[in-house]
Amino acid sequence: MDARQRRSQLRLHAAVLRLAEETPVAEVSVTAVAGAAGVHRSTFYEHAASPGDLLRAALTAELDEARARLLADPDADVVTAMEQTTVAVADHLRRHAAIYRRGLAPDAGPGSLVTMLAEHFQRSGRLLVEQGRVHLLVTATATAQEVTVEAGLGFIAFGTVGAARAWLAQPEPRDPAEFLALVEALQPDWWGRR
Repeated sequence: MDARQRRSQLRLHAAVLRLAEETPVAEVSVTAVAGAAGVHRSTFYEHAASPGDLLRAALTAELDEARARLLADPDADVVTAMEQTTVAVADHLRRHAAIYRRGLAPDAGPGSLVTMLAEHFQRSGRLLVEQGRVHLLVTATATAQEVTVEAGLGFIAFGTVGAARAWLAQPEPRDPAEFLALVEALQPDWWGRR
């Protein structure tokens, strides 16, 4: 992506985040996002097919940046890295609480953020497993080990989404340290760290 496209992407991400804070993304139009970003509709379509897709991309970009910054070093202490990443995710959730409250609601429909957030958590877990920093202490019996690992990662990922939904349902203010404590309390014993 060249510098001009990157600037447009950043402006579009900022615009969709602002608009989605106040309005469900399913009610946000391409014209509104393009106008708020100061770009043409055709530029919008170079980056996303819909405001919902753009919103998920903007949120994912923020989450991916935190993961890259905090989990990328395979030699860093895994417990500290996971704690710092969880606090960074909680801060992200808090900053975009209105978006996530709507997007994680059971009736969110096409604006749902459940899968997007779970996929982020699953990719983070997979990175830790591939680096050998986390091991699933589960014996595969009738199921192949690869399937067991994927099932375990999904279990952790979607469980963390459930924890995020419950944490965001609290009244203000929400402390990221509380989210960390909640996630750590809910982690099963088989989610073993090096």
